[in-house]
Amino acid sequence: MKLRKIFILSLLGLCLLGCENKETVEESFALKYQNQTFTLGEVFSKEKYGEELSYSEVSSCAFEGLDKTYRYSDFEVTTYPIDGEEKVAVIYFLDENIETTEGLKISDSLQKMLDLYGTDYQKEDTMYQYQKGNTLLKFIVSNDTVISIEYVLEI
Repeated sequence: MKLRKIFILSLLGLCLLGCENKETVEESFALKYQNQTFTLGEVFSKEKYGEELSYSEVSSCAFEGLDKTYRYSDFEVTTYPIDGEEKVAVIYFLDENIETTEGLKISDSLQKMLDLYGTDYQKEDTMYQYQKGNTLLKFIVSNDTVISIEYVLEI
């Protein structure tokens, strides 16, 4: 009887270990802006992002449905359709009034970018690309000045 109890308790312990929450959070780039965190791949909602200044859509070449672009005062958000939802694929900076979570904005120097993000990047012509998980942070640099910033989800 004692052996049976030990076996049952051992089996119960294994079941509990198997049910342990093993969800891992994959490291990724996210934008913190006006007390909100905008995450690539999240479901887009106007409640979170606010009322756009302009809107455009185009048939998606990768998915069934429409890719949509919402323009706000300082950035644009492009979404893609998947499983009946609209998810964030790109956040593109429009001007120097917005900065990355780490503190870089359009018009900052290449050196500041390197100080903040380091040298672990891919470079193609004037574009510097950093990767975390399935997200990219892309900078275009001209004359040692950042002229473009974009967060991109690798889909």
